[in-house]
Amino acid sequence: MSHERFYSRVNGPTLHRVNTVRWLDEVSPRHLAGGGDPRHVTEHLLASGWSNHSVPGFPHVLLESPDHRLHLTLEPQPDAHSAWWRIHPAENRMWSAQFGGHTPVEMIAGFTDALDSPAPDTDLWHLPASRGWSRLAGREQAALSPDETALLSQVSAISETPRWRWTVQVSVPLSDGQHRWIWNASIDETAPAAALAGFVTALTEPGPLLRDEGQTPALTFGYLDSHRSVVTPEQHRRQHLQRLEAAPRTGPPHPSPSAPAPPLPRGSPATRSTADQARPYAPSFPFHEGR
Repeated sequence: MSHERFYSRVNGPTLHRVNTVRWLDEVSPRHLAGGGDPRHVTEHLLASGWSNHSVPGFPHVLLESPDHRLHLTLEPQPDAHSAWWRIHPAENRMWSAQFGGHTPVEMIAGFTDALDSPAPDTDLWHLPASRGWSRLAGREQAALSPDETALLSQVSAISETPRWRWTVQVSVPLSDGQHRWIWNASIDETAPAAALAGFVTALTEPGPLLRDEGQTPALTFGYLDSHRSVVTPEQHRRQHLQRLEAAPRTGPPHPSPSAPAPPLPRGSPATRSTADQARPYAPSFPFHEGR
């Protein structure tokens, strides 16, 4: 049965005719824009050769890298401040990256897209400084966003052996002097350096993010600058498809020449043709379906 017959968010904001998005908004500061569509992350990983191990009937996503070294878990929780997203090695858990439910998916993609990239040779703290983030007095390893609602810091984790991790805390001030927490993130310093740099790059990028109605958390009302975008929902959908087409096509490790694959059992269907194997990944749920 086709999922398109169901009235559900899983079909995408404009796939169902009753819930058509007429326009998109450009929202800034980007760290207050809300989570967005998780398929910006998950479909790109699937297009890059990651495999899906999600349990049917349970609301989560379990993805594994082509070389079986990394796992990504997306488990929505009642509390959006808890860690919805987790990326870590499949076995030794030497490091982990965790992101709250309102973390913009573009920032999580900044991390996951760069997992296999070479490590940068620059100091990461130069990046936020060059984009208007200010170092806090007396805290050498912390920087505050220009609107003072996001704090990027490097802290020591409590453990038997000293471990450092990068954290992001996003909050908005209240009238009584308190703060309303929006989301937080934590990345161990031992995580791939390029992925960490990709996240910091996406976090501190000054440009706005595209969101449709209902995607920005109500908690940030009054602190956002939002205006109608010239990008249409159909153009946004095409940009997403182009992103998938440009994804690196990494397949699973090739079997060792000394251990050939066993022959197919009698009666098994023939293997796919070379053309089928090379066919690019086609997403099940595109972002926006035009009329």
